[in-house]
Amino acid sequence: MWLYRSFRRISNIITKRMLLLINEGFDPDNGYMFGFSFGGQLASAIGRSLSERYLFRSIDTCDMAGPGFDVFINIDHREAARHVQCLHSSRDKGTQIYTCHQNVRLGSCGHYQPAASSQPYYSSHGLCVQIYINAFDYPFYAMQYEPTWCASKRAATNIPYKYTIGYNETPDSTISGEIFVPTSLHFPYNFSEKEMLMLGFFDENSEI
Repeated sequence: MWLYRSFRRISNIITKRMLLLINEGFDPDNGYMFGFSFGGQLASAIGRSLSERYLFRSIDTCDMAGPGFDVFINIDHREAARHVQCLHSSRDKGTQIYTCHQNVRLGSCGHYQPAASSQPYYSSHGLCVQIYINAFDYPFYAMQYEPTWCASKRAATNIPYKYTIGYNETPDSTISGEIFVPTSLHFPYNFSEKEMLMLGFFDENSEI
């Protein structure tokens, strides 16, 4: 609760520090920010506060905090950087406001991760960071269609075959909205290309 009450003060302090770095030569146009949970909200707020004069190249967030923040329904996280990719992994702790350029809904519609039941260390919320880290070494493929069991207001379309998410993803302005990425029960929590095909998560008519 203390963090939430201090959000604006913390955001202002970091924003001022960013301005000092910019004055010393840091180029936000080639800059990147990452934030998890509360930190995800901070990264977006800092990017938006600087956006009139300086715009970051990209921001990635992991299960940006929802409780206390989702009352501000008019926030557009796309204003924080040229490309904002937000990974969503839990219903209880993560935001339900999907206004990033790409809203990656992990596991079961971005509400629950199967691996939360297979190990004692990470909840669906905490697994978001583990999945993001693992995506450096393992491909996390996006489904090529909107799953019928997930309610979506702005599902991404025209997702290429074997399209992956994470830091190493090449931003594509034509792919925006909600992207569905299934996750598995055990480490490294991804599905292989073969498994994606077997489960019907890839378009059967795609070129292989």
